[in-house]
Amino acid sequence: MRGVTLSFFMPLNIAIVGAGNAASVTAMYYHVYGRVASSLVNKITIYYDPKIPIERVGQGTSDGITKLISRCFRSLDFYPNNNNIKAVPKTGILYENWGDRDKYFHPFPYNNIAVHFIPQLLSRHVLECGLFEVVEKNVVDPEKEIDADYIFDCRGRPDDYSEYDDLINPLNSAVLSRKEGRDLELTYTRCVATPHGWTFVIPNHDSVSYGYLYNDNITSKEIAEENFIDLFDVVPDGNLKFKNYIAKNMWRGERTILNGNRLCFLEPLEATALGQYKSVCVSAWQTIFKGVSKKISNDSVRIVMRELQNFVLWHYQTGSKYDTPFWDYAKSLKFDNDRLFDQFLDISRRHSYEKLCLTNQTYGQWSYLNFKNWDELTLKVDKNLIS
Repeated sequence: MRGVTLSFFMPLNIAIVGAGNAASVTAMYYHVYGRVASSLVNKITIYYDPKIPIERVGQGTSDGITKLISRCFRSLDFYPNNNNIKAVPKTGILYENWGDRDKYFHPFPYNNIAVHFIPQLLSRHVLECGLFEVVEKNVVDPEKEIDADYIFDCRGRPDDYSEYDDLINPLNSAVLSRKEGRDLELTYTRCVATPHGWTFVIPNHDSVSYGYLYNDNITSKEIAEENFIDLFDVVPDGNLKFKNYIAKNMWRGERTILNGNRLCFLEPLEATALGQYKSVCVSAWQTIFKGVSKKISNDSVRIVMRELQNFVLWHYQTGSKYDTPFWDYAKSLKFDNDRLFDQFLDISRRHSYEKLCLTNQTYGQWSYLNFKNWDELTLKVDKNLIS
């Protein structure tokens, strides 16, 4: 196999299987860093099955993903109604009924450009932009069917979870829907705690996406859908059953890297998915182009995923205004003793916002400022819940 550890090497061919968010992020990342910023990548080919629908529920980005999109499609800006993926600005997150407050708005920094968008539109733009070769094909076995130096498998959730580990989380189901028409006053994500879990409200360019997340071992589908209708006056158009998981190994065979839901899934409370897809690209890059072992790159991905799990669990441990069976269960969940989590929490409590702004260290995807924001929003974490 060609490699970059030699003094002279041929640029590599990268294949991506799938056309959802993970495939889009992977294609953009390897185009920007492998073809625009360097000459390490020759060709990027996307294989996808047009019969498989792309998710329609609105998504939110972080600043890093927005910048990646901008660098990939240089003419693409994010002014309302003036970009190819019809993204609209995301100014922050409004938490409602969490901790001991009715409402708390977490604004994004003034230089942090985040957006809401619909995955179908990003996927279409990636497939039609002309930067990538596109092959319509239902790929069953990537290593046998595809001739490329490396293959990113972004085909969605696996059928068999025997090679996966569970992530700790109180949710396993969601009611989904969307309402046509844009809400011009809603420029942020709403995360609303409910007696049975929480809901999201995401504004899009021409609609609003809704999700009602719950645990079907505690709350029946019928009750969840009734509550969903009462809250939003919207008819459900889908009920998703899901697991929270991470693959034991992101590498499959000699050349294949799992990404997206093929690799992992964590419920969307902190909108971590797109950032996690990018972190997989970064870790794989270290192995492909820097000679880092597959074990080290896999370990780094799994460590980040455990940190995402722990930060999200902290939200549930601090509770909500509801005293219900779901919240009793959610608050009881423990995560392993994590010195880095304790360090971030301790430093965030001892220093001012101004001082914390001077560091760019992260835990998972969160800075000291993120820890301070959530800590001040909620009741303090019960140390007995960290085993």
